[in-house]
Amino acid sequence: MCIGMKASQNQKVSTLALAEKLRKRLIESLGEPLELILFGSQARGDATEESDVDILVLVSKLEEKTLDLILEVAWEIGFEAGKVISVIPATFKEMKALSASPFFQAVQKEGIRI
Repeated sequence: MCIGMKASQNQKVSTLALAEKLRKRLIESLGEPLELILFGSQARGDATEESDVDILVLVSKLEEKTLDLILEVAWEIGFEAGKVISVIPATFKEMKALSASPFFQAVQKEGIRI
Protein backbone atom coordinates (compact mmCIF):
# COMPACT_ATOMS: atom_id res chain seq x y z
CA MET A 1 0.00 0.00 0.00
CA CYS A 2 1.35 3.45 -0.87
CA ILE A 3 1.78 6.17 1.72
CA GLY A 4 -1.45 8.05 2.19
CA MET A 5 -3.72 5.30 0.86
CA LYS A 6 -6.66 4.35 3.01
CA ALA A 7 -6.48 1.31 5.22
CA SER A 8 -8.33 -1.81 4.16
CA GLN A 9 -11.20 -3.49 5.96
CA ASN A 10 -8.68 -6.10 7.15
CA GLN A 11 -6.67 -3.35 8.83
CA LYS A 12 -9.81 -2.13 10.61
CA VAL A 13 -10.47 -5.64 11.91
CA SER A 14 -6.82 -5.84 12.98
CA THR A 15 -7.14 -2.48 14.75
CA LEU A 16 -10.26 -3.64 16.59
CA ALA A 17 -8.44 -6.81 17.66
CA LEU A 18 -5.53 -4.68 18.89
CA ALA A 19 -7.92 -2.48 20.89
CA GLU A 20 -9.62 -5.55 22.37
CA LYS A 21 -6.22 -6.93 23.39
CA LEU A 22 -5.46 -3.63 25.11
CA ARG A 23 -8.81 -3.71 26.90
CA LYS A 24 -8.28 -7.25 28.18
CA ARG A 25 -4.74 -6.57 29.37
CA LEU A 26 -5.81 -3.37 31.14
CA ILE A 27 -8.66 -5.17 32.91
CA GLU A 28 -6.19 -7.86 34.06
CA SER A 29 -3.68 -5.24 35.22
CA LEU A 30 -6.05 -2.73 36.82
CA GLY A 31 -8.71 -5.09 38.11
CA GLU A 32 -11.41 -2.46 37.73
CA PRO A 33 -14.16 -1.59 35.26
CA LEU A 34 -13.00 0.39 32.29
CA GLU A 35 -14.17 1.28 28.82
CA LEU A 36 -12.21 1.83 25.64
CA ILE A 37 -13.40 3.89 22.71
CA LEU A 38 -11.54 3.77 19.41
CA PHE A 39 -11.76 7.14 17.67
CA GLY A 40 -10.04 9.18 14.98
CA SER A 41 -9.12 7.98 11.52
CA GLN A 42 -9.20 4.30 12.49
CA ALA A 43 -12.81 4.58 13.68
CA ARG A 44 -13.90 6.77 10.75
CA GLY A 45 -12.37 4.39 8.23
CA ASP A 46 -10.01 6.91 6.64
CA ALA A 47 -6.80 5.66 8.24
CA THR A 48 -3.66 4.97 6.27
CA GLU A 49 -0.99 2.38 7.03
CA GLU A 50 0.94 5.07 8.90
CA SER A 51 -2.03 6.19 11.02
CA ASP A 52 -1.80 5.79 14.76
CA VAL A 53 -4.51 4.11 16.80
CA ASP A 54 -6.39 6.64 18.95
CA ILE A 55 -8.07 5.17 22.02
CA LEU A 56 -9.89 6.90 24.86
CA VAL A 57 -9.49 4.85 28.05
CA LEU A 58 -12.18 5.54 30.65
CA VAL A 59 -11.64 4.47 34.25
CA SER A 60 -13.43 5.23 37.49
CA LYS A 61 -10.41 6.83 39.18
CA LEU A 62 -7.27 8.13 37.47
CA GLU A 63 -4.31 8.08 39.83
CA GLU A 64 -0.70 8.45 38.75
CA LYS A 65 -0.03 4.70 39.02
CA THR A 66 -3.14 4.00 36.90
CA LEU A 67 -2.01 6.51 34.28
CA ASP A 68 1.49 5.01 34.19
CA LEU A 69 0.08 1.50 33.80
CA ILE A 70 -2.28 2.52 30.97
CA LEU A 71 0.57 4.19 29.07
CA GLU A 72 2.94 1.27 29.65
CA VAL A 73 0.47 -1.40 28.52
CA ALA A 74 -0.54 0.63 25.44
CA TRP A 75 3.12 1.07 24.50
CA GLU A 76 3.86 -2.65 24.94
CA ILE A 77 0.91 -3.75 22.81
CA GLY A 78 1.67 -1.16 20.14
CA PHE A 79 5.32 -2.24 20.07
CA GLU A 80 4.32 -5.91 19.70
CA ALA A 81 2.01 -5.01 16.79
CA GLY A 82 4.28 -2.44 15.16
CA LYS A 83 1.67 0.31 15.63
CA VAL A 84 1.59 3.54 17.57
CA ILE A 85 -1.25 3.50 20.08
CA SER A 86 -2.16 6.97 21.33
CA VAL A 87 -4.22 6.64 24.49
CA ILE A 88 -6.12 9.40 26.23
CA PRO A 89 -6.92 8.32 29.78
CA ALA A 90 -9.91 9.98 31.45
CA THR A 91 -12.49 9.20 34.10
CA PHE A 92 -16.14 8.43 33.47
CA LYS A 93 -16.92 11.55 35.50
CA GLU A 94 -14.71 13.72 33.25
CA MET A 95 -16.37 12.30 30.15
CA LYS A 96 -19.78 13.21 31.53
CA ALA A 97 -18.72 16.66 32.76
CA LEU A 98 -17.00 17.54 29.48
CA SER A 99 -19.53 15.91 27.17
CA ALA A 100 -20.25 19.26 25.48
CA SER A 101 -16.59 19.76 24.49
CA PRO A 102 -15.79 19.33 20.78
CA PHE A 103 -13.35 16.51 21.56
CA PHE A 104 -15.79 14.39 23.56
CA GLN A 105 -18.60 15.12 21.08
CA ALA A 106 -16.39 13.85 18.24
CA VAL A 107 -15.50 10.74 20.25
CA GLN A 108 -19.17 10.07 20.98
CA LYS A 109 -20.14 10.61 17.33
CA GLU A 110 -17.44 8.61 15.57
CA GLY A 111 -16.12 6.36 18.32
CA ILE A 112 -16.34 2.60 18.44
CA ARG A 113 -16.79 1.16 21.94
CA ILE A 114 -14.50 -1.77 22.63
